[in-house]
Amino acid sequence: MFFEVMLRVLLLILITLIGFFIGKKLDLKTKDISSLLIYVISPVVIFISIIQSPSDLTYFSYSIASFLTASLAAFIAYSIGKTLWSCNKSNLFGFAGGTGNTGYFALPIAFAIFNPNQIAITIFIIIGINLYEFTVGYFITAKGHLTTKECLIKIIKLPIIYSAILGVLFKGSDITLNSILISTLENFKGAYSVLGMMVIGITLSSFYKIEIDWKFSFFSILWKHLIYPIVGMSFFYYIIQVPDDLLTVIALMLATPMAGNVVVIASNLNLHPEKAAFSVMLSTILSVITVPISIVMFGNIIS
Repeated sequence: MFFEVMLRVLLLILITLIGFFIGKKLDLKTKDISSLLIYVISPVVIFISIIQSPSDLTYFSYSIASFLTASLAAFIAYSIGKTLWSCNKSNLFGFAGGTGNTGYFALPIAFAIFNPNQIAITIFIIIGINLYEFTVGYFITAKGHLTTKECLIKIIKLPIIYSAILGVLFKGSDITLNSILISTLENFKGAYSVLGMMVIGITLSSFYKIEIDWKFSFFSILWKHLIYPIVGMSFFYYIIQVPDDLLTVIALMLATPMAGNVVVIASNLNLHPEKAAFSVMLSTILSVITVPISIVMFGNIIS
């Protein structure tokens, strides 16, 4: 499993590098791709994931739990960020502190190594994380240069909230969609992962000279690869004592690198996108080692 996960991580990094070279060659606009992910692709992926999930609506307890966990972590990270920076970097750090690359990065890995029940749990955890990213997380980030009213208006306009509600209504009502329509909507899943990883490289390629913020990168990676997974796994293993199948899924979710949506939303809001992209790229490269080790290590603890 260690080398299989490592290979899959390397291939995802390769997609990011392709994004970098394509961005250099074609002079692509990151904000346009970010808007496409936020307003079109992500809502469709959330909708089809809920419709196709091999479970009933009781699994939404995992979505609620992941949403609350991410929100709590974000507010803690934001509070810490306020002591580290006196500018809106603390907002970006807060948003990044509550999430990981669960959709673009972890979902393809989950489909490859987990059983159907674990895949269902993974999907509903990701739904909760995505709802955090485009509600609480978006609000924290936008507060870096917008008023509270302007932040709330932006959140209300995000279609991902309504696609999730629509998916729940369809799932709860046992509405069956046409197989051709389902097949068409499934194509968005591939675009979701590929564009999500590519946008990191494209963002980096858009800057002729990248001003590296080592302080931001250091604390972001320290939080995501050490503090967050250790505290999180300790909580779920020793205090909550969740079942082994669920604990393995949580281990993957916590071990993921910084979220690609940190770059997507930072680009959309024009809030230090180059700092976000560089930190996410470093985190993703580091995950070649940290993700396989985390999964194997927690697997050994469980067994």
